[in-house]
Amino acid sequence: MIRIDNINLPPDYTTEDIKKHIDKLLKHNEYTDLKIVRRSVDARKKDNVHYNVSAEVKLKGNEEKLVRFVNNKNVTLTKPKKYSFPYQFSEQYSKQFSEQLFDDSTEQKIGKKSESALSESKIYRPVIIGAGPAGYFAATVLAENGFRPVLFERGRAVEERKKDVETFWETGKLSPESNVSFGEGGAGTFSDGKLNTGNKDKDGIFKYINETFYRFGADESVTYDSKPHIGTDRLTTIMKNMRENIIKNGGEIHFESCLKDIEKCDDYYVLKLDVLKDPEDLELDAVKADIKHREIIEIKAREVILSIGHSARDTFKMLYEKGFLMEQKPFAIGLRIEHPRDMINAAQYGPKYKDLFPTADYKLTYHASNERAVFSFCMCPGGYVVNASSEEGCMTVNGMSESKRDSANSNSALVVNILPEDIPGDDPLDAVEFQRSLEKRFYEAGNGCIPLQRFEDFEKGVKTVQIGAFSPCIKGKFVLSELKSCLPEYTADAIIEGIRYFSSKIEDFDNGDALLSGIESRTSSPVRIIRNEKLEAPEHPGIYPCGEGAGYAGGITSAAADGIRCAEKLAEKILERCRS
Repeated sequence: MIRIDNINLPPDYTTEDIKKHIDKLLKHNEYTDLKIVRRSVDARKKDNVHYNVSAEVKLKGNEEKLVRFVNNKNVTLTKPKKYSFPYQFSEQYSKQFSEQLFDDSTEQKIGKKSESALSESKIYRPVIIGAGPAGYFAATVLAENGFRPVLFERGRAVEERKKDVETFWETGKLSPESNVSFGEGGAGTFSDGKLNTGNKDKDGIFKYINETFYRFGADESVTYDSKPHIGTDRLTTIMKNMRENIIKNGGEIHFESCLKDIEKCDDYYVLKLDVLKDPEDLELDAVKADIKHREIIEIKAREVILSIGHSARDTFKMLYEKGFLMEQKPFAIGLRIEHPRDMINAAQYGPKYKDLFPTADYKLTYHASNERAVFSFCMCPGGYVVNASSEEGCMTVNGMSESKRDSANSNSALVVNILPEDIPGDDPLDAVEFQRSLEKRFYEAGNGCIPLQRFEDFEKGVKTVQIGAFSPCIKGKFVLSELKSCLPEYTADAIIEGIRYFSSKIEDFDNGDALLSGIESRTSSPVRIIRNEKLEAPEHPGIYPCGEGAGYAGGITSAAADGIRCAEKLAEKILERCRS
């Protein structure tokens, strides 16, 4: 393959424009398989904003000879990185160990009392806890390679989950197990669906993840945009398609099944799950089944991937009490800030181009005078601030954009790093309590609604009584409030200083009418579950702490990649046992 870089194109470019550029560079040699591999917006010069595109083609002839002949630094030979899962559960193992590993003596639903043999029938099938990006990508690669995983998710399938979330935003009635944090797709389902990561794609795994999202319904642009995003409206369909693919390939997925306990027994584990007795007997729009409809079941497994998500605080506590080694890890807290979308577009693209390119984003950092880092996080162009609470009496917010990114405002979190000495106590779970205490303050400040404040009032420390030049774009009820006193002083001071500085990067960023809301407290897990070089919990071999909740990822792509890595180690362990 030949790669052609630095193809500069206007906002309304066509495929023919790309071909003309390539034809000229390649001296009109014939080629096939034209594919865009990267696209970004170059807005450094506001009088000449344009796309910068890289493409790959396959030449009809000697590619190495042509590259030497062309002698252009933008024309190079390339060998595309392609990730493939390295392990397959082969037919010979399937026949030899079918009864021990994959006994299908029961096909009944999880939780039916008449099927108590279920625990025995699944004893050696790999188990995954959690249906977020880490869990679903682990399940995808395992199912597609013959390992037939069984996945349990505490929340609901995305169709029901979406109804529960919308009901919560409209009425304030929270479902503790089906909300913005819990349910099929994880917290990322109700976000912008950003797929960018700061890490280099050494083995093509990030490319594989983006192409997998495309395979299940994302726009093709996620395979080549420098800042790919899916959009909440498409993520719900993608999660459903991924679920159906896992099941089609022999996997199982059971919703409303919450892990409550793990017991070590000889060479396997007993997992205790709180499940619905009979899901088919319940109304689909029930927010949460009554306790009489639930029971504890036991599942036996030798290998378990724990992809529990960053908000599973009850599971953190259970694991800690069971002897899983944990430590506090760095995280950040702060507020969401909203500006008019047109203002951000004009600042980033200039007045001439502000309506000709995708809704503009930004990435901002600042080192405050109190030695704190202030930075934008999870920026949502043309998006919404959403009530992302998952616990009664607590308030946390997040950002969300749909695929068109066409709401009136753009928002981002502005967060400040939290240091170990900020946490009262050395217990790993003290960091969780620190988060929770702040979320309770913000819940009280908004009386259960999202508390909202103008930046000018925040800086003065006075309650906002009237919205200024523009209205908020919020999913969920909100009230005008006072936020500064709800934050640690070092956080509030750093945010104010940061906003003033960011105005030197984006004109009018410190406008007094900019809208702040909070608290943004779930930027990442505050704890890390320790694992060894085999990605196992050291004291619990065969259990793989995974993804953002375990402290090894920060966002959809890195969580998905960690899920795949854990699936690799799990598959390797199963095959070693089969061979022995």
